[in-house]
Amino acid sequence: MVWYPTVEDIIKANKRAVRDDRLPHKLRRSPDAIQSLISTIKESASMGLTYQAARFMKEIVTLHAFDGGNHRTAYSIANLFLIQNGVTVRFVSSNVSYDFAKSIGARNLGDVQEWIEQNMV
Repeated sequence: MVWYPTVEDIIKANKRAVRDDRLPHKLRRSPDAIQSLISTIKESASMGLTYQAARFMKEIVTLHAFDGGNHRTAYSIANLFLIQNGVTVRFVSSNVSYDFAKSIGARNLGDVQEWIEQNMV
């Protein structure tokens, strides 16, 4: 059985991502929008875990559900998704992961999946 993050998991990840920022955590989109994102990704289970992790990264960034920390939240959730599903995840330095996360908006889903497969698993 595949583990998926809940809306609460994603919100908690964002709170952790922005804890050192000057702006407090603030939800810009409804919890229903986040749930819809999760449900859509669940429907792609046949595509594999790295594909779904890439979708979490890409779609959390695209949804822009929070005032800040969306890229860090996306990376964190993709990482958690893989770990919770038994994938051994390699350590990626914060500089490398942050630089990549910041560029996700300009990348296609295949590029994101390829980066995950080459750098994280």
